Amino acid sequence: MESIANAFALLENQPTIPEFIAIHDAARPLASAELLEHCLDVARETGAAISAHRVTDTIHSAPDGICIHGTPSRESLWAAETPQVFRTELYARALRETDWHANPPTDDASLVRRLPGVCVKLVENSTPNPKITYRHDLVTYENL
Repeated sequence: MESIANAFALLENQPTIPEFIAIHDAARPLASAELLEHCLDVARETGAAISAHRVTDTIHSAPDGICIHGTPSRESLWAAETPQVFRTELYARALRETDWHANPPTDDASLVRRLPGVCVKLVENSTPNPKITYRHDLVTYENL
């Protein structure tokens, strides 16, 4: 979040500021231009849209890291991806008005969604957009 906030601060000091910003994680090099365009189209309607895919695994919560505490229904679970597209003024407001240092968001959508009355709309992505985090991920996804 710090790096995005720093880049955004530089953007705000430019003579012209775009109506929308798109935030993309470099760890997802396979995202398509079509996916970005689709997110932008949805953000034009709602102000905020992110690429996401439905969760197919069973997810358990284990606050102590040892024992299962709960198991949410996967029908309501989505895995966030990038790109994430926001109306620039909305993103600026989220940076200003939310206490994101005390309660750090896990992504930009979780920052923006904290604003009252804001809907960050999900754009379902069914194409490969894996996050390459570990060395073995490169081997897994190099043929995509």
